[in-house]
Amino acid sequence: MTVHSPRLQNSGGAELNLRSQILFQDPTRTRTSDLVTAVASWHKTYVHESSHWARYHGSTVGILLSLLRRTRDQLAAYTISRLSRRQVEDLHERRSSGRPFLSFKRYPQHTGGELRYDELDWLNLYYAYYVLLDPEGLTEFDTTTWDLRAAFDHSLEDTWRQSAGVEMVERRDDTRVSVTGPLKLVHTPEGPLTTRTLFECAAVIDELLQFEGSLFRVADPTLREILHEEMSGEYGLPWRLASALAGRNLGGSVVLALIDFALNPVVPGLTTADPSVDWRELYPPYRFAAAAKAMADWESDLEFQHPGHEVTVHFQRMLEKRSGLRMGRVASRLSGLSTLREAATTPMHLAGRTSAVSFMCASRLLDLREEDVCALSHYGLNFLDDRAIRFIDPDRDMWWLFPVFQVSQGEYRWPAKHVNIDEATDLLLYTAVASAYDDVLHGVGPLAFDHLPRSLFEDGGEVEALNKALKDSTGLDMGWHQA
Repeated sequence: MTVHSPRLQNSGGAELNLRSQILFQDPTRTRTSDLVTAVASWHKTYVHESSHWARYHGSTVGILLSLLRRTRDQLAAYTISRLSRRQVEDLHERRSSGRPFLSFKRYPQHTGGELRYDELDWLNLYYAYYVLLDPEGLTEFDTTTWDLRAAFDHSLEDTWRQSAGVEMVERRDDTRVSVTGPLKLVHTPEGPLTTRTLFECAAVIDELLQFEGSLFRVADPTLREILHEEMSGEYGLPWRLASALAGRNLGGSVVLALIDFALNPVVPGLTTADPSVDWRELYPPYRFAAAAKAMADWESDLEFQHPGHEVTVHFQRMLEKRSGLRMGRVASRLSGLSTLREAATTPMHLAGRTSAVSFMCASRLLDLREEDVCALSHYGLNFLDDRAIRFIDPDRDMWWLFPVFQVSQGEYRWPAKHVNIDEATDLLLYTAVASAYDDVLHGVGPLAFDHLPRSLFEDGGEVEALNKALKDSTGLDMGWHQA
């Protein structure tokens, strides 16, 4: 059993891997000999994946997903550190015989002591994360038998408890989170609408926006045809659904604003101190469908004007009134860190190191949202006309608007102006160990490494050092390239 690796990707082969928060992209994926077309192809792919980074970290649902993931990793680290010798032997025995230590299909496996509570809490956190992002990360057995309401109630409460007074607002000890209303997924004649497909649809529209720029006017028109072909498939499902619900063809600018509304739900502890939230306000696919329906008898200014901050904010306020759903806005300061070097060197548990980078970038992205919402809601506009001047040196000025760590042709890359090679290596090490927790507890066989730089595993010495770090952290005798 291989643990699902959540990712946002495009047809060109690039992806933002959410397990490691690393962007994987080769220098170019086009076979053309036309230099302009090759550059344009690389550019639109980079815009696609960078938009994932900005939308994910600059939205309340992305921040919630990061919080759920960190809470799960913290619980995993705590659980592993408290295993008895007998339980460690049982973990190794189960994995070697093809049975995960924690499993939905075999729950409950552990009925004694604290482990029985940790098992349920961890499975709930895992389940809530994947239902929120993409149920494809769960097996059919998981989605049909697990208690969805209990998973969200307990996961949101645990996450708030762990993050209160830091990334989330203060929480009273007697607070009990509840998710109300029918907890249903959104099914369409074409298949399920998921939060992941909302991210992907927005990214393709951002790519299409690039054809308004001068570079793409002289590039091979086949590039645009490829994007329209993508839109005819899964990635275009949200656009087609929104037009059907509104009763008319909606423009890409409007669909982007609808997606931004959907990706910013109300979250207990993050956007409000109210511990109760209706599923309709929390679940992005439902929010998207409800917002599209709200346009059935209303034509907004955004349908006739170039998207700007004021018109987009007004559009979303009108959506709140017409749909009865609120737009979530983070109520606390997400991070006290101001530099990437601080994120690399400030003492903290390794389970929180990667998320510390995410929350620091999210803090800056949220500030940008207040000044210029279109920089996130209509991300592709950032690269057109005068707006692109800001990115003459993005590494210095707005490096947090783009994926911080990248892999190109298997090689790890980082912003050298902000961290040195030792700090960048430490951050990668922390990411590798923390991302292994899911494999340790919920997987079998060798640890996965497709979410990490390939070059890291081509050197036996580096693999040995990585395995030592994992053993030092967990006390378990397992590692990469080991059965």
